[in-house]
Amino acid sequence: MRSLGVVFLADIVGYSKMMAHDEPGTLTSLREFTKNVIRPTLEKHSGTMIKSLGDGWLIEFNSASNAVNCAMDWQSISKHQGILKLRIGIHLGDVEHEEGPPPDIYGDTVNIAARLETIAESGDVVISTSTYLCLDQNQAASFTNCGKQTLKNIATPVEVWSTGRLNEGSKGLKRDRDKPVISIIPFVPGNSDLSGFSSELAESLSKYMDGKEWLDSIIQKTPSEEDYQLSGSISVVGPNFEINVTLKAPGGKTLWSGHTGATMKSISFGADQLGEQISNQLFLEIMKVRDKYK
Repeated sequence: MRSLGVVFLADIVGYSKMMAHDEPGTLTSLREFTKNVIRPTLEKHSGTMIKSLGDGWLIEFNSASNAVNCAMDWQSISKHQGILKLRIGIHLGDVEHEEGPPPDIYGDTVNIAARLETIAESGDVVISTSTYLCLDQNQAASFTNCGKQTLKNIATPVEVWSTGRLNEGSKGLKRDRDKPVISIIPFVPGNSDLSGFSSELAESLSKYMDGKEWLDSIIQKTPSEEDYQLSGSISVVGPNFEINVTLKAPGGKTLWSGHTGATMKSISFGADQLGEQISNQLFLEIMKVRDKYK
């Protein structure tokens, strides 16, 4: 069975070395962490333990917010105790479920979560943009954008966010800062019914922006002042919806603003078309001034 899910993978850093140094003590610490931390926090945040991996855990949540809150609890407690050091990766996407027994999950979403976990530094949480876009402002503030990363055995680069730094020992983790960067701030929806469309439009804009070799794009709620910034709002006007867009240069100067829209009937398939339309205008505006803001 295939459905949308949030996959959470955690790993104990240096587990093999700990076992070699003090196997009984390490196993005792692991049992206590499982009893006193993992079980109560999974119950608190509605997580489902899929399986224990010896030195890690594969867990599924039905909410990105719950998954991130659980990860933050784990890291906070493990840092306070100072015994087990963890790294955690989280990705939201389609998950294939196998009923079992025992039950299992697999697919690209699990693979991506596993790679995100491997590029996290000790004590940090790394998440994908699909996860980040589901967080509220307070949760999102804990994460820094690390750009699009090339992950082992994953076909396309994945944009990632971290509570700290990425593991520099991993391959393909260098963002090209020679390119101008445009930060796409998810557009403010006029009502909750437009939230999904807002996320789809942000993904569409990023896709078309990345179609240009000289430009890099990032979806983020708190952009750097060094980047171009694209923001906007989506509102319903009678039978239509309207999108107001603003492009700012590095430093905050407004370069361009405009609006577009379509009928509400077309909203289910309009994100990609509107993303392309808006992107074409943005390319023209950035081309006019990009030498000035190098």
